Amino acid sequence: MRQISNILSLKSSERKHLIFGFSLVFLVFLSYAILRPLRDALALTGHHNELKWLFLATFITICLFSFLAITLSSYIKKRHYTTGLFAFFISNLIGFYIAINFIDRESDMFLWLCRVFFVWVSVFNVFIISIAWSVLADVFGVDSSRRLFGILAAGASLGSICGSFLVGLLVTFLGIGNFLVLSTLCLLLAFGCKYQLIKNNENFSLPIGSKNPLEAIFLIAKSRYLMLLVCFIILLTSISTFLYMEQARVIKAQFFSIETRTQIFARIELIVQLSSLFIQLFLTAKIAKLFGIKALLSVLGCVVGIGFLLLVCTHPSFMPFVIVMCIRRIGEYAFIKPGREMLFVPLSVSEKYKVKNFLDSVVYRGGDALSAQIEGFLSSISIHIALLCGSWLSIVWSYVGYRLGKLYQSKNVS
Repeated sequence: MRQISNILSLKSSERKHLIFGFSLVFLVFLSYAILRPLRDALALTGHHNELKWLFLATFITICLFSFLAITLSSYIKKRHYTTGLFAFFISNLIGFYIAINFIDRESDMFLWLCRVFFVWVSVFNVFIISIAWSVLADVFGVDSSRRLFGILAAGASLGSICGSFLVGLLVTFLGIGNFLVLSTLCLLLAFGCKYQLIKNNENFSLPIGSKNPLEAIFLIAKSRYLMLLVCFIILLTSISTFLYMEQARVIKAQFFSIETRTQIFARIELIVQLSSLFIQLFLTAKIAKLFGIKALLSVLGCVVGIGFLLLVCTHPSFMPFVIVMCIRRIGEYAFIKPGREMLFVPLSVSEKYKVKNFLDSVVYRGGDALSAQIEGFLSSISIHIALLCGSWLSIVWSYVGYRLGKLYQSKNVS
């Protein structure tokens, strides 16, 4: 009811911004939700041990792309910078559509196309979603963002749900290439919404300004709180990667066509997004209020740790894996992400923006790359050893989350 009253009280210009802002995040997340299951399915075209190298390639590419983006944003007007990013990714999608439709699936060239697509979608995810939220942060003021960002976040969830539903329902009928077209159309429409939002906004007539990519490292090194947050994110990505590797083994062994694998990934994503949205709406705030941030950051690690032990006993069964994977991802969306955003509240403005961007890109993907190499080594010895290591990491992650929650509550961020 409060959100409805907020909308009704808006001025016509604010209501217009809300409509285009909601459409922007809905379309961006819809575009990515279509691409994600395609990426995961195409990544299984080669040997699953290749995934650890794809994670490393993703980390290196994001570091290089981030450096390039920081350099360009220092000289180019924000209006042109955001337009350039949209144009870059749209043109890439058109190229992928042409390549997937004309390259023989049995050829080595198609295998390399799948590898490039995996890395590209991972980069696309980081930058296009970041630029969408950055545009909205510039368009909406402090007061309106507090009142309306909840509605915009709902647009992101709805876009993810719709994308997963469409792929799971139609991929075996339409094929992969047609979904690349649909994702491109979504991105084109999102670009149109972005244009409407910023066309008369003077904030976008100036460059973003120079940034020192190493400044975030210096800020982290000075703060025990931020160092612990880095450990928390690396452990989070490690557990995610260990489960992702198990996912590759299980699904590749039981499903053989690209379309079927895409459908399975999309259905898992749909379960995750629907469940996460329900918990976010009705449970997350209540749990945070009753048990505090320590519970949000620590409980999931214990549960996933038990889940890894279940996988040790049931590997390579499909349903136990699906249950554990869904629990992990639902818990991340419903508890870890809200809790992690809360961790930035007591920080300075410089720490909030510079450190957060560094954590979300370099640290997150670096954790993926490192843990993929470790998991690959352990699984070459024994799959069960790798899963047991995942269980141990989950318990450590839970403890770090609890300690981080205590520091947050005491506001000891020096």
